[in-house]
Amino acid sequence: MADSLLGRTASLVDDCIVAVSTPPGRGAVGIVRLSGGSEQVREVLAPVLRRDLGSLQERHLTLVTVHDIDGAPLDRGLCAWFAGPRSYTGEDVVELHMHGNPVLLEQALRACVAAGARLAGPGEFTRRAVARGKLSLLEAEAVDALIRAPGAAAARVARQQLGGELGQRLESWRARLMSAAVALEALVDFPEDVDESDLLDDLRSLSDLQNEMDALLEGARAARRLLHGVRVAITGPVNAGKSTLLNGLLGHDRAIVSPLPGTTRDVVSETVDWGGITFRLEDTAGLRLTDDPVEAVGIERSTRSRDLADLVVSVRDGREPEGISEGSLRVATHADLLDEGRLHELRADGWIVVDGRSLRDVEQVREALVMASDPGGSTGDVVLHTARQEDAMSSAREALEDALGLELEEPVVTAVALRRAGRALDELAGAWIDEQVLDELFARFCIGK
Repeated sequence: MADSLLGRTASLVDDCIVAVSTPPGRGAVGIVRLSGGSEQVREVLAPVLRRDLGSLQERHLTLVTVHDIDGAPLDRGLCAWFAGPRSYTGEDVVELHMHGNPVLLEQALRACVAAGARLAGPGEFTRRAVARGKLSLLEAEAVDALIRAPGAAAARVARQQLGGELGQRLESWRARLMSAAVALEALVDFPEDVDESDLLDDLRSLSDLQNEMDALLEGARAARRLLHGVRVAITGPVNAGKSTLLNGLLGHDRAIVSPLPGTTRDVVSETVDWGGITFRLEDTAGLRLTDDPVEAVGIERSTRSRDLADLVVSVRDGREPEGISEGSLRVATHADLLDEGRLHELRADGWIVVDGRSLRDVEQVREALVMASDPGGSTGDVVLHTARQEDAMSSAREALEDALGLELEEPVVTAVALRRAGRALDELAGAWIDEQVLDELFARFCIGK
């Protein structure tokens, strides 16, 4: 894989690139990162540091003076040098740790560019790491997910993928598929040398591989929820207690609460973190027929919010005999006004019942949302967390299903299906990826990564 990527991106790894690798704004420390061939990096740093790269001790911080484009001292800081190929990109990488003033960092960038460096594009450091085989495409996608992780659970899922477990599993699966395909082809060419019963047993044993693929595909949605945040729509009829529930979940007054129907005219949202999972809670306008054009727009937006949500919380007034029940989670309000018989009836029917004034049981709603977002840690140690990965795994799974359906009836066609499944796994792992896929991936990265 690395060789094929290197061949297509050779033009990107000949020069020295530079970028600020710390977030925008002021801070105690700002880092300017360079990567390139050893000679190119030396040429750039010679006027910027006024010393030869060879005078620095590799993988140690050295006190240096950074000079501006005119050669005047700009700042004193620390320099770290990572000689290729033992570096993140596989090239020589140098980091200048300076005071975190954006003005100083910008002047250091200009000095490096004047000395021959080129400003890096989004994700270009990581793209070079992929091109030189330092990272697989799967690991590069995990880097992107880790940087973007909105909560602790998302960071955990992304970090697990950096260990390469998914790539190892794909390699093992591909080996089994190719072994079966070769045996099927041998059955056609040398039937006297192949035991059909053993081959059939081996082929049928691939059904456990199909089950593992199914498990990964089923867990993909949960993993992507964690990595991108869980969107929750709070829906229901007017005066059901939706806004009161939102305020109770947040622990402060975010939405206006009023006994007047139609108070909420637009979607009111807030982002929170529970159990390491990031949730975007959206309080929506009450659903009813209305002649008010403004309220009608709010109801339309509420419907759109519900359709786009990962989880839907259906809220109803527990005093009402009938109410909506569609949704991932059902909450009945005004427990303080219900008798024991009604409370028992609602709870037996699967409703979480909360007090309309104190929201005494709102913690149950939080716990239910966390459980519905990652029930029992279902994502496991290996997950699919991008649409590209999910599409490739679906293709592999469909091809394997075709092969298992045919068995030995058409050995050549079965072998072709197995090879098609293997190729899909190769594509998932990063082989035969075209430049457009790489462009789309790295365009999401920050400039200095």
